[in-house]
Amino acid sequence: MNILSEFTKTKTYNKLQRLPLGSITAKGWIYEQLLRNKDGIGGHLDELEPDMIATPFINYSAFKSLPPSHKPADPTFAAGWSSEISGSYWTGLVQLAFTLNDKELIKKATAWVNAVIAHQEPDGYLGGFPENTDRYVDYNAWSAAWCYRALLSFYEATGRSDVFNAVYRGLLWFCDKWKDNKTDYVGAVITEPMIVVYAYTADKRLLDFCEDWLNWLEDNSKWQNKVSQYLSDELPYGSMHVVAYGEDLKHPALLYLANGDEKLLNASLKAMKKAVERIIQPTGGPSSCAEYLSPKGATCETEYCNFNTFNHSFAWLAMITGQAHFADNIELALFNGAQGARKKDERAIAYMTAPNQLFANHRSSLTGIGPDMGTYSPCFRTACCPTQAIQIIPEYVRGMCMTDKDNAPYLFCYGPCKVEAEAFSFEMDTLYPFRDTITLIFNKASRLPLHLRVPGWCKSPVFTVNGEETAFTRCDDGFVLLEKHISSGDRVEIRFPMEIKIEKVDDSAANSKFPICISRGPLVYALKVPETWIPYPGDPVTPLPDGWTWYKCNPDLSFAPDKTAFFARISGSWTRAIDENLSPDRIKVKERDVTGYVWEDPPITLEVPMYLAPYVNSATGDRTPETYEVPVKVEGSEVMCEMVPHGCTNLRITFIPRADV
Repeated sequence: MNILSEFTKTKTYNKLQRLPLGSITAKGWIYEQLLRNKDGIGGHLDELEPDMIATPFINYSAFKSLPPSHKPADPTFAAGWSSEISGSYWTGLVQLAFTLNDKELIKKATAWVNAVIAHQEPDGYLGGFPENTDRYVDYNAWSAAWCYRALLSFYEATGRSDVFNAVYRGLLWFCDKWKDNKTDYVGAVITEPMIVVYAYTADKRLLDFCEDWLNWLEDNSKWQNKVSQYLSDELPYGSMHVVAYGEDLKHPALLYLANGDEKLLNASLKAMKKAVERIIQPTGGPSSCAEYLSPKGATCETEYCNFNTFNHSFAWLAMITGQAHFADNIELALFNGAQGARKKDERAIAYMTAPNQLFANHRSSLTGIGPDMGTYSPCFRTACCPTQAIQIIPEYVRGMCMTDKDNAPYLFCYGPCKVEAEAFSFEMDTLYPFRDTITLIFNKASRLPLHLRVPGWCKSPVFTVNGEETAFTRCDDGFVLLEKHISSGDRVEIRFPMEIKIEKVDDSAANSKFPICISRGPLVYALKVPETWIPYPGDPVTPLPDGWTWYKCNPDLSFAPDKTAFFARISGSWTRAIDENLSPDRIKVKERDVTGYVWEDPPITLEVPMYLAPYVNSATGDRTPETYEVPVKVEGSEVMCEMVPHGCTNLRITFIPRADV
C-alpha cells in the first residue's frame, strides 16, 4: 500500500513514497520468475480453492469443512478464515498483474474488483462476513483489511474513483459499527487502509478511530502490540504469533505518518529493532517455531507468511523515515529464505522452512502446528502462506524506486526492471544479487538529482555517469547523492563490491552451537542437498485438479554405491564442518554464465575449504537433527566444497557446524 502525495488532502509525515502500482515493471530474472508464478500458484490459486479464495468478497462463499474431520464449519470461523486468505490472494494477484503488465491477469483482477464493489451492502459494509455471522470478531476487520489492500492497489494502478469510494464507505462502516467494539489481536490491521484513505480525504473520523483503537490496546491487550510494550526492551519468546507481531508493529508509525507524534514512530522502530536482534535469522526469515516468536537457530523454522509480512512492514518504515537500511532486511529475506522455500516452477511452496533442512515432507517439520507443514503444496488447507508468497516479489519490485515530495528518485532496492514516472524514466539492467554491477539507462530526465541506496554490507561503492567516475555525497539516511545530475540519454553504472562475510551465528537462546554462516553481498550460501520430488495427494480442502499435487522433497541418496541410506547420509556432500577461524581470503568466488533460470542454475557459487564430519547432519529419520557436540570431530584434511545461494536450494545445510581443529 502507499501514500501518493498528489492524492493527499492533509499533511503527512512520510519522507518517501512509492510510485503508483504499474509504474515499475519486471525484467530479466524477476520477469521470468513472475511469469512462472502466473503459470503456477499466482495465476491459479483461486481455481484450486474457489470457496476459500475466489469469491468470499463476491458472494460470501466460504469453505464448508476442513480436513481431517470434515465436520461442518462454524459459519463465523469459516468466513474469517476464507476471507483472510481470499483478500491476501487478490492483493497478490492485483500486484502480480500490473507488475507484469499482463493483460490476461489485469482482466482477471478487474473482474474480481468489479464484482466486489457491486456486492457492497447499502449501509457500506464491504467484507466477507454474511449477516448470519458475528461481524464483531477480530477476523472481520483483519480480513477486510486484506480486501482493501487489493482494492487500493488496483486504485493506484487505474485511478478508478468508484473503487476508492467503495473502500472509503467500507471503512466508515467500521468507524460507525466498531467504535465501541475493539479487538486486541490483528483486527487493528485495518489501521493501514484507514490511514491511506485519511491522507486522501482528510476525514478525521478515520484517524480518530485508529488513535482510539491504539489507546484502547494499552489497557486491554494481552498481546505484544501496544506502544508501552514496543518501547520496552522486552520481546519474550513464545508470547505472540509472528505474523500478527510483524503486521501490528507498524501501526504506531502509520499513525505518526498522519499526526506527527514521534513517540509513535519510535515505538514502531524499537519494535522492529527487537525483532531484527532476536528473531530474524541470518537468512532473513523471522523465526516462528509453532508460528510464535522464537530464537535464531539452524533448525528453527519460519512460517512463509512472515517473509512477506515483515518485508511489507520494512517497506512502510522505509517510506515513513526515508532510511535506506530497511532495504538490507528486505533483500536478505527475499533473496535467501523466501526463495529457498519455493519450488522453482512456482507451483508449490513450503509452509515451514529452516536454514538447515534435509527433508521437506509430511513429517519433517519440527515445530509446525499441524501435519504436512514441512511439505511443498500449491494450497495448504491453511492457505495463507501460498497467497503471501504471490505478493512478496511484486511488493519488492514496486519498492525499487521511491520519490521524495519533490518527485526526485531514490533507488531503494535493486534488480532488473523498467521505471516510468512523470518526471523520469529509466531501465535497470543487472544480474543483481548474483553480480555487483547495476546499469541505469535514462530515457527521460532533466537535470535530475539521483539518490542511490548503498547496501550496509558495501564499503566502497563506485559510480560512473557515461563512463566517467562521479563524486557523491553520503547522506545520513543511508543514501548517496550523485554530484552529477542526470539527463535523458545518460548511462549510470553502479558497482557495489561484494566481500565474503563469515559469521558465527548467535543461537544461544535455542541451542548454543554457534554455527558458521557464510554470505557475500546480499546472498547467504549453503551446501546444497540433492533433492528427489515425490508427488502425493496431501490434505487439501478441495481435491486438486489434474496437473496439481502436493510434494514430499527428500534427499536424493542414489549416489551411494550400495544404495544403503545410512552410509549415503554419512558420506553426503552436506556432512561437513568448518574451521571457525577460516579467513575469507581462502574462499573462491566462481562466476558462471547464465545458462538457465537463476534460482535453479545459479550463476555464482563459492568454493569453501571444509572438513568431512561423517555423523553430522546424517539423520536416519525424516527430521533434520541439531549437531550434538560442538566443535565436532572431523576426518582428514580440508577439501574444497561447493556452496550455492541459499535461495537456489530446497534442501540444504546453511549453518555449518564448527570443526574441532
